[in-house]
Amino acid sequence: MRNQFFSKGKKLSVGDPMTDALWDSCLSQKFQILSAYQWTPISVIERTWKYLSLDRVTSLVDLGSGVGKFCIHLSLLSNHSIDILGLEDREELVDVSESLKKHWDVSKVQFRKENFLKQFPEGHSHYYCFNPLYETMKGSHSIDLQKQKSANQFLKDLQTLKQNLLLLKPKTKLITFHGFGGNSLTGFRIVLKEEIAGGEYLIWERE
Repeated sequence: MRNQFFSKGKKLSVGDPMTDALWDSCLSQKFQILSAYQWTPISVIERTWKYLSLDRVTSLVDLGSGVGKFCIHLSLLSNHSIDILGLEDREELVDVSESLKKHWDVSKVQFRKENFLKQFPEGHSHYYCFNPLYETMKGSHSIDLQKQKSANQFLKDLQTLKQNLLLLKPKTKLITFHGFGGNSLTGFRIVLKEEIAGGEYLIWERE
């Protein structure tokens, strides 16, 4: 049975450019209205592949993968050449991601219902996050009200994330869009900094 949060959408024809509107048309209205705030823009995914295609990438993890947009479209751009893992702790979003994975016919993408703060996946060459701690901030455009929102919770989660990132091996890359929750990252150096789609795009390397 098709997931209740998933819309059939439209498949691409050969040569058609991908757009956010086209990709998001596969989502229900509930998730389409969050797209500009919660799901990675196509231009950011394309920039990521441009970088990764020239880098030594073996596997990539999306920390807080949402509806799976980043993981799925990156796999399509890479012609399914990268092992990609999306971690998301909301079951309904994992269900949506699995439905979209079938829709776009991507085989080298896996989604798991996990909280990356509690079960951090070590050993990958690259990591990606789109401000994954936003849901604990007292801001607008939240996905839902499941997360506790407070300054104390945010700072606690930020410290946990930073400690987890310090476990990464030297030369591991962390790619962030709209940040990871903080402004500085001990043990990492910035190798690329750009403005894309109205947000700050950074690539960090573990020293």
